[in-house]
Amino acid sequence: MPANEKVALAMLLSRNWSDPGNMLNIGIIGSIVTSIAGGVALYKADKKWAAPLPLFGIMGLYEIKHRFTEKAPLQSKYISFKSKGAEKRWGGRKIPAATLTTLYLDDEIEFNMDVLEALENIDDFVCYMPSWPTIKFLINQLYPNSGNSSLKDKKTTKREIADHYDRGNDFFNAFLGERMVYTSAVFENDDDTLESAQDNKMRKICEKLRLKPGDKMLDIGCGWGTLVGYANKHFQTKTTGVTLSKEGAKWSREHNPGCGQGSCDFLVTDYRDIPETEKFNAISSVEMAEHVGLANFQTYLNKVKTNLEDDGAFYIQVAGLRKGSDWKDIAWGLFMGEYIFPGADASTPLNWYILQLEQAGLEVESIENVGIHYSLTLHEWYKNWMKNEPSLSSKYPGSLCRLWRLFLAWSTIASRRGTATCWMICCHKQLDQFDRSKMIKNQGSMCGKPGSNKWTDAAKFQQFK
Repeated sequence: MPANEKVALAMLLSRNWSDPGNMLNIGIIGSIVTSIAGGVALYKADKKWAAPLPLFGIMGLYEIKHRFTEKAPLQSKYISFKSKGAEKRWGGRKIPAATLTTLYLDDEIEFNMDVLEALENIDDFVCYMPSWPTIKFLINQLYPNSGNSSLKDKKTTKREIADHYDRGNDFFNAFLGERMVYTSAVFENDDDTLESAQDNKMRKICEKLRLKPGDKMLDIGCGWGTLVGYANKHFQTKTTGVTLSKEGAKWSREHNPGCGQGSCDFLVTDYRDIPETEKFNAISSVEMAEHVGLANFQTYLNKVKTNLEDDGAFYIQVAGLRKGSDWKDIAWGLFMGEYIFPGADASTPLNWYILQLEQAGLEVESIENVGIHYSLTLHEWYKNWMKNEPSLSSKYPGSLCRLWRLFLAWSTIASRRGTATCWMICCHKQLDQFDRSKMIKNQGSMCGKPGSNKWTDAAKFQQFK
């Protein structure tokens, strides 16, 4: 059921029943069932006054555990309290990650140094047990309600996209920079800038799709249209970008000179409403599929198959958490799910994506892990944000600005740690008549040049030292 996507995702992140994802499911669902069953039993035993006791007992035991977290002797090195209540409650003790987020957004604490620098030492002042706001958020995912981000009907999806992406183009430009690309770049050289690294990524996508002049290309979830414009300019394609963001479409049309002249176009529509009669030689979907959700993933892939020519190529880039996620991974994932990308429930380990692609009748050609490049990308975004945030402070709430500092800094570390990674996946329809000799072009040297080893050399970049 769509309403249980968070439960399903927690299971996908687990290897064993005792892994954090499964323990969250067991703890929350088990507590609800125990409370209800115990309350009903007491009520039937004519002890109506005692019916709430099972619930209160479970909550009380967890509050004791929650209240007495591990001591944090180095806490004052990294954070200061601006609220006496928060200091009384958490002074000298490790603060649950979700609680730290709430305190920071509410301006009850401040970091004593650069946020990224402080979070590099997060284990000194943070613990990863779920706090009450997290538990409330997860319970809300179990049934249809306004706080449930697991619902993936068209109306809910449109609202979620508008809430995030229609915030203001100036807001996103403040950290994405000139290219306005909200996905991982690829750093091939030590002197790559964010802009050149994004160009590297777009070139690789076009090469993986084997684009040639005159090809019709579809980019599902096109953001601000940069890939659409790049493919049109450098590979002479006729490209259509699809987005649910009105602000993104407006930017796309204004910044792509060929728009509306037959060479590129942008549609504000749900992927499910792309006309079935439209056929494309190449389809890309760059870090959009996570928002489709688990239950709708086959619907999404079948839509891709319907619109893809039989000899065409499909490129999908996805970011997901790792299998066997520990509590630190889960804490970051819950933060992202609650505050940044509420509906991105299909942020799974790689094996699930491959299973889904094959189940839909798509044959995987190549897979590349660019997670470490995502860390470099996020770091560049963080530096941009810290430089440009003062110019936005009069227009956007302080809590939102603080949230973005936390998001970009924490995500820089998470992707470097392996908490989440990013996959470049290329595939085509699983048909006997498909000319697989075309795949040779994509399966030589990783960067397309004989003898080059840029992916290995990347580890020598200054950014990694």
